[in-house]
Amino acid sequence: MGKRIVKNYPSPRLMETIGATNQTTPEAIGELVANCFDARYQDEKLAITIDVRNGRITVIDNGKGMEFSILEKAVCIAEDMSRYIERGEGAKGHFGMGFKTSCSTLGNYYEIYTRPVDGNVEYYTSFDINDYGTRPAGSDAWDVEIEDFLPSENSPLGAAGHGTAFVISRLKNKNPMVSAILAYMGEAFKAHLDHGDRITIIDESGTNDAEPIKYNFIKGTKVEIDEIFGPEDKYHITGWMALDSQTHNNGFYGFNIYRHNQLVEKYDKTWFRAHLMTSRIIGEVNMDFLDATFYKQGIQQSEDWMFVAAHMKEYLKGIVTASNNVSKKGNINNPSELKKIVNTLRDDYEVDGEVSEEDFGEKKPSTKKGERDEKPSINDTIKNIVTEEALTLEDEGEIIITYLEKESGSSIHAPFDYIFAESDDDDTAELQVLLFKNHPLWKKKVDDDVKKVLATSDAIYRLLVEKLSYDASKALKIRNEWVVKRTEGMK
Repeated sequence: MGKRIVKNYPSPRLMETIGATNQTTPEAIGELVANCFDARYQDEKLAITIDVRNGRITVIDNGKGMEFSILEKAVCIAEDMSRYIERGEGAKGHFGMGFKTSCSTLGNYYEIYTRPVDGNVEYYTSFDINDYGTRPAGSDAWDVEIEDFLPSENSPLGAAGHGTAFVISRLKNKNPMVSAILAYMGEAFKAHLDHGDRITIIDESGTNDAEPIKYNFIKGTKVEIDEIFGPEDKYHITGWMALDSQTHNNGFYGFNIYRHNQLVEKYDKTWFRAHLMTSRIIGEVNMDFLDATFYKQGIQQSEDWMFVAAHMKEYLKGIVTASNNVSKKGNINNPSELKKIVNTLRDDYEVDGEVSEEDFGEKKPSTKKGERDEKPSINDTIKNIVTEEALTLEDEGEIIITYLEKESGSSIHAPFDYIFAESDDDDTAELQVLLFKNHPLWKKKVDDDVKKVLATSDAIYRLLVEKLSYDASKALKIRNEWVVKRTEGMK
């Protein structure tokens, strides 16, 4: 009896499978950009270029580049790079898996060009992912060839004195969307962009700089977060939260969570119950105490995350209440109610100063019955219809109806839309009717109340068919009955 030594070499096919991720193209590029920030040279502002022309994706930085001794470790699988380079406590990565995974996610062939500072040399290596799938197992299968030569302007690095370029080809997504990449960079590296670093994207149409994401929140609702808690003050969360000026049915609300100024989770809603009434809650938090790999590998099951979640759920109770109250019928357009809600929020979080009604504009006066002597016009009749704020269904009970006018953005598809929030133990169901003010239909003068009726009748019908699974003929009948019922006696 005795011991035997087993050579523990992973299969070369690992190079294929590490690219089988659920990363989007912008997320995969973002991992390469994160490596660029880790390679910052002294205190220089970082300039990163993402070139998506000619069937390739090239990511170039003006960082400090890699000496041969660093590059040979970086190209190895899961090498702990902190043993070889001084990254500092703000490093975004540790094991060098990020760039390999991301390059393999983006394409089947990638190259690395790097020029170290104070060295008149450029190093080059390449990886053919398909080739790894045919290599026999063993240590030799993982050999990597690195070339060195004098820097040339024909290199992707051009005339730069130092830096690194990743060039990915044989792309899996042959038409990466520049707008999506720009938007992701503006979110993922917001703090870097705010402090003067630059990310530029080039495609056939030209050059665009990534801009930090901007938010549009209700005046007075922004609350700075600086929470220290846990055993021996282990956890420190900084950032801010606020109430968005509108509700969302697209999921674009919650907290963007950052680690060392890199986005690790987008629009997280773990700390409150996701619902139309809470869909105004937005914010950014920094949690630098997270390990580099935790969040991407299931932090929500980790002991640290569960402890943090319990604390933040309690901490957010004030803003959850405020979001519910603002989203109740009519409050967003009622300055006096907004004042009360916002000042209560500020008191809850000990924010200095108060807001006044003037901060939210003037409340529009309502038209009282009996003010007009003449026979009511059709628009007056419609106004009485849309002041009915509930739809009652036999099987669903009462559904509150609210309205929101908004811009539809650069892509205009319909003059109106709707959001539906189902009822639960705490809330009444709500149908929010959206009117897109800049739709071409409204270029001709149309009374505002006419718009509301058109949008509401459409929303009721679509709600019944799309969300509540009513037969189309029954939905049409209910929609028509709703209109008739509210016009009875108004002619």
